Amino acid sequence: MEVPVMGRATNFCPSPLDLAADAFRALCDSPAAPVLDITDLATDLPPGVFPFDELQRLLLAGASQAVRDAVWAEVVRKARRDESWQLAAVGMALPAIRSVAGSLARGFDGDVEELDAEILAGFLAHLAVVDIETPGIITKIRWAAYRAGHAVVVKHRRAAEREEEISEEVVLSGPAGHPDLVLMRAVSAGAISESDAELISATRLDGLDMEVYADQLGVSYNAVKIRRQRAEARLVAFITGAQRPSAHDARVRAIRPGQRPVVGRSAELLAAA
Repeated sequence: MEVPVMGRATNFCPSPLDLAADAFRALCDSPAAPVLDITDLATDLPPGVFPFDELQRLLLAGASQAVRDAVWAEVVRKARRDESWQLAAVGMALPAIRSVAGSLARGFDGDVEELDAEILAGFLAHLAVVDIETPGIITKIRWAAYRAGHAVVVKHRRAAEREEEISEEVVLSGPAGHPDLVLMRAVSAGAISESDAELISATRLDGLDMEVYADQLGVSYNAVKIRRQRAEARLVAFITGAQRPSAHDARVRAIRPGQRPVVGRSAELLAAA
């Protein structure tokens, strides 16, 4: 799939959550798919043995807290002993996990694949230790997933703030010559593009508000923010001699969960598939 960002097209692969959804569907379609007998667990649900995709729909349709806890307690018990049930637990909770991922990804300009992977890891880690004898089992696991993702957001925000401080210092008080000349040399060297230099000059040197600049371009504030951060990182690398991608090779990625290349960590988390 291609998503245009700032006039460019970028190819994306499924995220860990997309892979989890695919694995859950494959598990439910398998002849050997685990099922759960809720006859003695859920008095306000139809009695019988249910596959997990159907059980997920029943719980989402408005089951009571007591029923949700009874079902989840049994799912967690089995997930602690069987990887197939662990995957089933992830699949049943995917609507809640995706809600967490979406809320944390809003305004996040880091690696969303990493964010999704940490949210999923937080969910699985708490699945192993959550107290199933007290109410609110899935709520407690959901909050654990949120905390794991939030830690990634905070870490990235702090790193970005520090990088922005360094970038501003370099641009405003960099090597000999007026900052505009530094930008021109960076453009000539292919470290940044002319439009990147114009963005940095307008918003850093001329003091133009980024929201105003974004309006002038007809794009979002976040898109301009991401573009400046990455352009300044390449500019700092050019000035300091560090290695960074050139303006031609750099790609600005969309701020959306579920659209990042999958790495080894994600595959490990979904080994049960």
